[in-house]
Amino acid sequence: LNGGSWNGQFCLCPSGFTGDRCQHVSVICQNGGSWDGLKCQCTSVFYGPRCEYVVESIEIEQTVSASVEVTVRVTSEDFSEDLLNNSSQKFKDFSKKFTEQMAIIYAGIPEYAGVVIKELRRGSVVVDYDVILKAPYTQEYQEEFQNISMDVKEKIKAATEKQISGANNTCSTLLCFDSSATQVQNVSVKNYNPEETCKKVAGDVYSQYFTVEHKNDKLYCITPCMSGFKASLECNYGKCQLERSGPRCLCLTTDTHWYSGEACDWGIQKSLVYGLVGAGVAVLLVILVILLVFSIRYRREAQSQRSRVSDLYKWNEEEGRSTPGSFQNIGFDLREEREDYVHMDSMYSNFQPSLNNIDPERKIQIQRPQVVMTAL
Repeated sequence: LNGGSWNGQFCLCPSGFTGDRCQHVSVICQNGGSWDGLKCQCTSVFYGPRCEYVVESIEIEQTVSASVEVTVRVTSEDFSEDLLNNSSQKFKDFSKKFTEQMAIIYAGIPEYAGVVIKELRRGSVVVDYDVILKAPYTQEYQEEFQNISMDVKEKIKAATEKQISGANNTCSTLLCFDSSATQVQNVSVKNYNPEETCKKVAGDVYSQYFTVEHKNDKLYCITPCMSGFKASLECNYGKCQLERSGPRCLCLTTDTHWYSGEACDWGIQKSLVYGLVGAGVAVLLVILVILLVFSIRYRREAQSQRSRVSDLYKWNEEEGRSTPGSFQNIGFDLREEREDYVHMDSMYSNFQPSLNNIDPERKIQIQRPQVVMTAL
């Protein structure tokens, strides 16, 4: 069914259909979504039954990181070749003990996120390591990390000086250090651009419509459809939807109003529209009725006039009189000097008006023209 083909063992179904006979319509997930058998699993940028809608906001990294290079000399441990192999048990045991000791030393720094051992060298055990720092993003995060690195330096200096005690220069902590060999070097702050991160996560198609705003000490990667921000698109009586062409407002239709306009800010009452349409129809019907009445009256008058004229012609014919207003031919004499020549005198003398029905007693008043004299 549905365009499938039999390969000898089972049906090969085209895209969009499943089943042993290709009888079921499968849900096609859009925008990179995948079907798990029950629903579409959408990527972080889309949602909906078929992943057809773009999300209004995306979660992005809220923290920034930095590292401080530190070198210390551990005097309570002897160096061995096994420490050069980070897969050896000796290295793992030392790394665990060193990490625990550093956690105690830097416990007072909230941004402390651990240490990374870069190299172990001879000289008792010289340790080159990085102190990892993480902090919530702020616009001044680089300056804050510079201040935090000063705290790191003070902490490690104080710890290595106070550990040595007693006549035998022993210490009561996990590891002992030579305070003279402690060095705090470079601070490396990882550059973080939240705007670039936001657009990268959004993807190429919709990245131009995503922007970052800082609100309540938190970063938000949003579209204009996310309400409550400076970049928000106000749709009033509608819903914002982001499409490939950009954000637009889809206006609502309620039981009492229709809404329209780019921001769905213009509404009209349905009852008003229905009233105006009804009034317009009523006026149109009245006009049609008036035209119909005039048309009927005109037809009746025209028919009556034709009837009177017809009767008048009929009466004149019965009495042998000429038709009123016509001419009577009392003779037509052609003087054929030439075949195509007719004298006008003959025509005028042979055509005479029929005055049988004219009342000779009726007076006709003609206004005398007035003469106006002007002085030159």
